[in-house]
Amino acid sequence: MRNLLLSLLALLTIGSTAILAAEINAGSTIAFNRGGDIWLMEADGSNQRPWVAGITNAYGKMSWAPDNSKLVFCRMGQVSTQYPDGGMHQHRAYDLFYALPDSSDNWWEGITQTLGATWPEFSAAGDKIAFVHDLEADNAQAKLPQRQISFWDTKTFEITNLPVPENSELMATMPTLSPDGQRLAFMLTLLKGQQFTQLGVAIADVAEFPLSDQVLMDRAAKLSRALSPSWSPDGKWIAFVYSDMSNPGLLVVSPDLSETRVVWSPPAGLGLTGATPSWSSDSQQLLCATVNGSIYKVNLADGEATRISGPGNDNNPAWCN
Repeated sequence: MRNLLLSLLALLTIGSTAILAAEINAGSTIAFNRGGDIWLMEADGSNQRPWVAGITNAYGKMSWAPDNSKLVFCRMGQVSTQYPDGGMHQHRAYDLFYALPDSSDNWWEGITQTLGATWPEFSAAGDKIAFVHDLEADNAQAKLPQRQISFWDTKTFEITNLPVPENSELMATMPTLSPDGQRLAFMLTLLKGQQFTQLGVAIADVAEFPLSDQVLMDRAAKLSRALSPSWSPDGKWIAFVYSDMSNPGLLVVSPDLSETRVVWSPPAGLGLTGATPSWSSDSQQLLCATVNGSIYKVNLADGEATRISGPGNDNNPAWCN
């Protein structure tokens, strides 16, 4: 009866304000994107229910606060320019928001206003959120992005940009933090003219920035074809999606790169998306998304994979703590 009442409350609206009472079960509840809205389910795929519904523009990675009191997610918009002499230009815009499980009068809350904030991840301490920051996003005439890693302080609400070398053609994206908050794994992309080339995943101490282009490229070369890194809560592994079309899969690597393991190789015809894998709080299981709109739960120890949603339009799962 309690679950039924909570589900009814989640769908109830008064005027344009949603009334929300989302039940979050520690270590079990999973948030995921379904058609641009945020839904919840349990770790076995049961009790799938809408949470932040009707927005249709939730985008990319999501991340729970350490105490599960909020979920940070991204919404996508668009910057458009109509030129005086005709023609127009458009580019995408993004900002970060909180979804609040215990809210009674407001079911989401904007936290950035940069138009260029996406791919967020809470630190294990909850004091900051690492995210991808496009410094050109609020420029109506911007033709190309200028992406780098930044931190949003959850107490002071200030943004700190990691320094990058001047005139660099490299962009750091998809950040994930080590549990102690001292190290980062991230995607490295080369921008030549208007051509983007994904170089791989690099690992660095936060205090090392800015690193030279050569150092960054050398590190990314060690994990080339790796996408969407995700540091395990126990700090022992970094999960990533391997993008080799002939041999795609879900892999893990030790932070010192001394050991790499294939956790799951999907069957032929079932490719993985570029969504970031999400760890269970005990670091024993992983969530990943497939191109047919399904979410799979995979055991780290034996690679057993279980589909818990889809096929359909599901993506970007985030396991609560």
